[in-house]
Amino acid sequence: MNAISYLILTRMKNTLRNLLRSPAKLIYVLILAAAMGFTFFAGNLETDPNRPLRDVRELIAGVGGLCTLMFLLLAYSGFGAGGSFFRMPDVNLIFPAPFPQRSVLLYGLIQQAGSSMLLGFFMLFQYTWMHELYNISFGFLLILMLAYGASVFLGQFVAMVLYVATSADERRRRIARILYVCYIALILCLAAAYVLPDLDAWAKGLVAAANSPLFFASPVSGWLTYLVSGILTCTLSDCLIALGLLVGVTGLLFALIQRLGSDFYEDVIKTAETAQSAINASRQGAVAETTPARVKVGKTGFSRGMGAAAIYEKHKLEDRRSRVLILDKMSLIWVVMVILFGFFMKEEGLIPVFVMATYFQFFSVSMGRFNRELTKPYIYLMPEPPLRKMLHALRESLPAAVLEAIVMFVPLYFIMGFPLAELVCAILARISFSLLFLAGNVVLMRIWHGRSSKMFTMLLYFGIMLLLMLPGILLVIMALAASQVLALAVVSEIALSFVILTISNTLFGLLALFLCRNMLQYAELSES
Repeated sequence: MNAISYLILTRMKNTLRNLLRSPAKLIYVLILAAAMGFTFFAGNLETDPNRPLRDVRELIAGVGGLCTLMFLLLAYSGFGAGGSFFRMPDVNLIFPAPFPQRSVLLYGLIQQAGSSMLLGFFMLFQYTWMHELYNISFGFLLILMLAYGASVFLGQFVAMVLYVATSADERRRRIARILYVCYIALILCLAAAYVLPDLDAWAKGLVAAANSPLFFASPVSGWLTYLVSGILTCTLSDCLIALGLLVGVTGLLFALIQRLGSDFYEDVIKTAETAQSAINASRQGAVAETTPARVKVGKTGFSRGMGAAAIYEKHKLEDRRSRVLILDKMSLIWVVMVILFGFFMKEEGLIPVFVMATYFQFFSVSMGRFNRELTKPYIYLMPEPPLRKMLHALRESLPAAVLEAIVMFVPLYFIMGFPLAELVCAILARISFSLLFLAGNVVLMRIWHGRSSKMFTMLLYFGIMLLLMLPGILLVIMALAASQVLALAVVSEIALSFVILTISNTLFGLLALFLCRNMLQYAELSES
């Protein structure tokens, strides 16, 4: 056994050992396993045999759109901060060792490939509705997860190659940007060629474009979609061609990195040091914030905001510099994914789509600016009442939530064709969930901020949010049951449910904020 193989096996063994020795991590894994078992069980329950299945080409189109989006976003980072497959311990241990360059890079690729595949784990929880609508097996869902992970891996690999090859040469950077824009233009022209002839059937046009030979021939995301289509149709030749192209582009990127030589190692050390600084800050209770290499500065400073209101003005300035068009990059990803989900679920109604949107919102709110403000001393030192400081620190999140809800549900209104009253109530309910999740964040930090157990923190966060959401869910169940028992005429049960959730979320969110009103009176950050 050579040294690189020994390192990989030892790391896997230590990861498993740490999992078994950490009760919080073990409980978290067991909860995920139970949720996965429930999803698999619910997906295999007997359904209406007369219910027609949807065209499976829609699923292939969704996979193609998701892989294209992730590949483009990750590859674009190669024009900025770049990326690396190595961490600081790898740099300190492996780079000085007498290992061949090929073996060191292969170690990084194997390490990153495993991490990228885990990012697609969330797709396994979509088995219930995918099996019901398209009658796919759990094994095929694993293929979809691997395709998503492969798009992430290749996007990161391309970003690393772009950064190393173009960071010191402006001419190469311009050429790479032109190729990147041409790739996007080709995808858009292909979609337009299928959509424009019949605008009334634009959705079918997009599905046809994503299943066309031209899209299958497009690099990386098209090849991944081609591979998924070949597996689904059991066409061996398609699978072999797509797999050969993917292996070939991986080998080409591998050869390019080797050719770059010492420049690659210097850039890896730089990005690894940056990542390690973020990890160290996180361990000390700080929340990492990614800053791009080129920031849209525009107007500097702000002329409004006295006292605690200056926090809000600061957040507005940071949002303006970080957003793409009207939303930031992560919000755009969530919006696109929910709209795609709504396209596939348009015959199932608004509720499944709203649940998926709330699921994504659960994670997006937890990465908000309020968490980062708590790591800075001035918010505690301001001579203002604690509640006033907290409200101004949270104030920026609500307008962003309103805008995100409108951008998300208005396209869904035209795609799915649900009533206008449900659109308005869905937007209000999503805004109320933003308030509720913000309040849950405040409660979590009030009772557990700065502690070292990240797994237990995540479990506690889930528990707090379930407790805050439970009254609204129970009230909806009771109201719908009462309307059926009393034979009350309800215009829309979905709109009524959203209204009840909005009221409950708003009341309990405000109550949680009021109970934690003195949170900013003292700095309680842990440096351990």
